[in-house]
Amino acid sequence: MMLLLTAILLLFQFQSFVFNQELVANLRSDGTSEVDGLLIVADTSVLTDYVAYIFNPAILTPLLGAVIAGAEFRTGQFGMSVLAVPDRGRLLAGKLTAVAVQVLILGVIWIGVAKALLHLAVRGSDALVDDVWSPSFLLADSRVLLFMVATTVFIYALTLIARKTLVGVIVTVLLVMVTMTQVLALVSPAVDALTPFSAARNLVLAGSDVAVPLTGSPAWGAAVLLGWAVVACVVAVAGVLSRDAK
Repeated sequence: MMLLLTAILLLFQFQSFVFNQELVANLRSDGTSEVDGLLIVADTSVLTDYVAYIFNPAILTPLLGAVIAGAEFRTGQFGMSVLAVPDRGRLLAGKLTAVAVQVLILGVIWIGVAKALLHLAVRGSDALVDDVWSPSFLLADSRVLLFMVATTVFIYALTLIARKTLVGVIVTVLLVMVTMTQVLALVSPAVDALTPFSAARNLVLAGSDVAVPLTGSPAWGAAVLLGWAVVACVVAVAGVLSRDAK
């Protein structure tokens, strides 16, 4: 699953690489560039594409949480762990932490790959090369990592509650569709900002020049993401303890 997700990331990064090469080739002294007949501000475009081309494949990382949790039930591993470990709360905390760390490592690898390819694409411009490690890029990196970890842990916990991989997959797909179609954002922006993936969009894409309308601030997006993850984890732990007590 991780290899498949990384392959999707590389596909997006290839598109970004080609675009940025053309951008640097047509770069003007005033910091603008002409790509596909359009005049764009180079540094703004590079940051926007950098964020967008990580965010788009990262939307699928919560599926990893569903697959991991579902596999534990399907193979019986989760049941054996519950019987073997007296402290069920600590067991769940360990599993949730392991998933978070796994996704965090994946995110760091993705960001490293994206930065390396971006560095190669814009190496003809010293200013753009320096931007790769600027505070705005590092802030974007931290927001992406928060998004990836929080949403994956949320879906992992949700799948633990339902004990079905399909539930985690369906919920992920439905939430992504709500965000991508902008249906809820048109009806009620305030409610849209409370959904996990719309909150992630508000967090990650804030400050970039994207055509997608945002329905909340990055701080509110981070709070909503963490809220969903924490609530799901608490319910998952309570559910396991309750079922065990019965």
